[in-house]
Amino acid sequence: MRLLIERAREARGITKIVRKRADQKKILLYGIMILLLLVFQEVLGKVGRIVADLLPYERFDPHKAYGWVSAHHITEMLIALAAIMILSKLLKVDFGFGLGDRKKGTKYVMVYTAIFAGVTLVCHMLMLIHNMLPVYNFPLNKGNVVGTLGFQLLLSGPAEEILYRALPITMLVHV
Repeated sequence: MRLLIERAREARGITKIVRKRADQKKILLYGIMILLLLVFQEVLGKVGRIVADLLPYERFDPHKAYGWVSAHHITEMLIALAAIMILSKLLKVDFGFGLGDRKKGTKYVMVYTAIFAGVTLVCHMLMLIHNMLPVYNFPLNKGNVVGTLGFQLLLSGPAEEILYRALPITMLVHV
């Protein structure tokens, strides 16, 4: 009986050691993954700047309102999407780019849009009343307004969601 108790204690001790080593390995893998993601994001930022600096924008964006920043974000997004495609094939990981529940998603977007529009309207009315409207470094003509709004509403969010949320969250969950 004593022998069985001693063996059980030894087995528990070995189990604790194995579990502790597994926990240490997991922590190390998380640390490595976080460092890799940070380096990847930094490199993508630099590559985006290099590509954006190479392209001419004077023809369609003479006041430099949106062209450079759009090229920068498009470059980051395309490279991040390429990395996601490669990782999803290699690791058999789902990055969650499906449509999901359309009805529920549409409802959330509509509610969010209504609330956001209301808050924005109130804030801008207060800024107008108190003469605190923002000043822009470019003329507010049709091209600049459409280009800037197009960037802000359609490009910056999706590009950053892919690089700073979809990729890191999925990879950290996969570790």
